[in-house]
Amino acid sequence: MIRNKQSRLFRKLPLVAAIGMASLASMAVQQASAHGYIESPKSRAYMCRTNVNADCGGVTYEPQSVEYTPFVEHHFPDAASMCKEEFSRCGPADGRIASGGMERFKTIDEVRRDWAKTDVKPGVNVFTWKYEARHPVKYKEFYITKNGWDSTKPLTRDSFDLEPILHVDGNNQMPSDRASYEVNIPADHTGYHVVLATWRVGDTDATFYQAIDLNIDGEEVAPSPWTTLGAVLPKALEIGDKITTRVFDATGERVDKQVSLTIASDEQAKADIWPHMLAQKVNAANFGYLMGELNTDGEVVPNFGKNTVFVKKGSDIESFQLGQELVNQPIELNITGMQPSYTLKDGNVDLHFNAITDGSDVTINAKVVNAKNESIAYQEAAAGNNSPHFSFNLKDIEAGKFSLEVNAAPKKGSPTQKVVNFTVQAESDGSYDFVFPEGLKEYKAGTTVLQPKDGNTYECKPGQVAGWCIQWSPTATGFEPGVGSNWQDAWIRK
Repeated sequence: MIRNKQSRLFRKLPLVAAIGMASLASMAVQQASAHGYIESPKSRAYMCRTNVNADCGGVTYEPQSVEYTPFVEHHFPDAASMCKEEFSRCGPADGRIASGGMERFKTIDEVRRDWAKTDVKPGVNVFTWKYEARHPVKYKEFYITKNGWDSTKPLTRDSFDLEPILHVDGNNQMPSDRASYEVNIPADHTGYHVVLATWRVGDTDATFYQAIDLNIDGEEVAPSPWTTLGAVLPKALEIGDKITTRVFDATGERVDKQVSLTIASDEQAKADIWPHMLAQKVNAANFGYLMGELNTDGEVVPNFGKNTVFVKKGSDIESFQLGQELVNQPIELNITGMQPSYTLKDGNVDLHFNAITDGSDVTINAKVVNAKNESIAYQEAAAGNNSPHFSFNLKDIEAGKFSLEVNAAPKKGSPTQKVVNFTVQAESDGSYDFVFPEGLKEYKAGTTVLQPKDGNTYECKPGQVAGWCIQWSPTATGFEPGVGSNWQDAWIRK
């Protein structure tokens, strides 16, 4: 069911249906660590990801993860616990709405005049959710700030009209990769407003939040011919650094449209100088995209400092990235495949994990350290392998705390280290099959697990709900036994 509030000053329109929702089969089990964001018009979080908004903190890398759960730090109306109803009654605390109550995303709760805004007209506008990982949809709701709301203060419920301008029942169906909705912007709303899009997930108690900054123009104006792909932000470089524009169409990267700039002097390395020089080269190349800022005539002009990347509407160029080859390139290192806890089997434990870097000439090694600070295992990958797989068989060890230390040393530049802490549990006495979340993919009806967080044993329920027992990741914990908001739907405490 869809409910769309109409402004008193706007001719009442018929109810509109969601477009782009897939009619799929019954609810499927999903396991994911990332979810979705408003792609169009771009949300504040997605504007951060595309570098249109600057200095956004962690949400720059995870616009899809703005998720209100029992484990966030800021709740409404009870600061100590989650409330599971719609935004008008529950959810992230006032002042923490744009971040979904998540402390690590608090930067997007700030009051900033420079939050980038999308120009829209009153009436029906299409808002599109882009899913990085799909979940069944319980409902979607869109809210808009009141006329006269105070944009100099953080967003609160008093900032919004608490009757949604659109409510869509999802009936716990799975969406496709994108889902678009026709949202009616009231005719009596003009100027700066924020639309809050909420997505209540159907298989957990989580709700995803996206704040969209809009400039609502009530007058008839010619639509902009430009589409924004992202921005190049100022930062100091060094002599020898090379910056390259990379653009992509539906088939992939267009290498023939690259433009590069190599820093040749201290003057060129200044934060506000090289972006202007790069914009000049891009615009002179006439490759179908431009860099700069719009002047009053709607022309793209190179700027000292931030430069936005524009294409004409209808262009086949769909996205933009800035490539960097830095003299002192920092290495990014990520570890995947490690579990927080393992269980001894005949006095042994097997570790399997991947070390992934963005360097091309790097040597990676890994060692395991016990609670006495003793190195008990070491391996070094072949030089130049930037994503090696490691396997350790730790023999004759005792239960306790351990650390995995992984080091990546580039041929040029500074080394990087990542440390992953984990515990080893004593061997099972037969009263449970696994220590949660070890062996997650093998859980089925009747599987018993020890929850190290509370010391209790849990059994996976029989029937169709057994599929929920494997639905867990570090950021999707709704069915974690004894801990998650919905654990009793999947588990029985023994």
